[in-house]
Amino acid sequence: MYEKLAKYFSGECSQDEIEYINSWRNQSSDNSKQFFEAKNIWISMQANPVPNTAVLENILREPEGKVVRFNWMRYAAAAVIVLGVALTINLFVRDSDDSTRLADGSEIALHGESTIQSVNITDEVREVRLNGKAYFDIKRDENRPFIITTNNARIEVLGTSFVIDATEESTEVCVESGLVALIKPGEKGATDLSVRLTEGEMGTVNKLTRGIIKRNNNNVNYLAWKTKTLTFERTQMSTVETVLEDVYGINIEFENESLKKCNLTAKFKERRAKDAIEIIAKTFNLTFDFKDGKVLLKGKGC
Repeated sequence: MYEKLAKYFSGECSQDEIEYINSWRNQSSDNSKQFFEAKNIWISMQANPVPNTAVLENILREPEGKVVRFNWMRYAAAAVIVLGVALTINLFVRDSDDSTRLADGSEIALHGESTIQSVNITDEVREVRLNGKAYFDIKRDENRPFIITTNNARIEVLGTSFVIDATEESTEVCVESGLVALIKPGEKGATDLSVRLTEGEMGTVNKLTRGIIKRNNNNVNYLAWKTKTLTFERTQMSTVETVLEDVYGINIEFENESLKKCNLTAKFKERRAKDAIEIIAKTFNLTFDFKDGKVLLKGKGC
């Protein structure tokens, strides 16, 4: 059976063979489990880093409960959860294109260990659930709104670009272009709260506090993890540390805590983490140890 499945996964089956495998797969949960385990093994043996932009679109059209996951620690991957069995599909590596484009022209890029789960993808609505951080560039469709739900908020758009950072406690939305509706669902029958956010604005929902906080977005690096362009203008190293950790997934420590008060002016465009650290070290006459994603900056400081 594994030989037939390998042929199926590689796209070499005839229509009759495809129908036979789909029928066998649906006969029992054991068959379904065997199917996904076999696919997981088959995919893990592949070495193709080229994005398959149809994969995410297909997954988002699947029934409720299926999940897409990107893991930038190794390869970006889409994880489909069926009957508790996880299937990982290699899409692309972090150093290449870090996003995928859907059939309608929309773009989604997930950050770090973030996940996105289909909720209701139909001809009338596009609805997903997000855990973590993601960039959305949604193709405008007046008759088919795009809705993202998180643990404590709902975001509704027709067509715009924005970033959502959703944690267990809060949801933050930063708008790059267009108009976004940020909604805090009412509890125990209470009326929902909502605000409209436009370009350059951000909104925050926190389940521990009332209302929605709306303000201008003054963080020039809010999208640095995607663009790989980092800009610092007399920025304290304590803030630089946070940005570098977010963009590169590294852990930075200071031998001398006073270093955190140093101000950095620099711009990094598509630099590797080690290159950025080397420039910072030279700027402040520091030395550093860089191993296994951990950085220790050493010296007297500014």
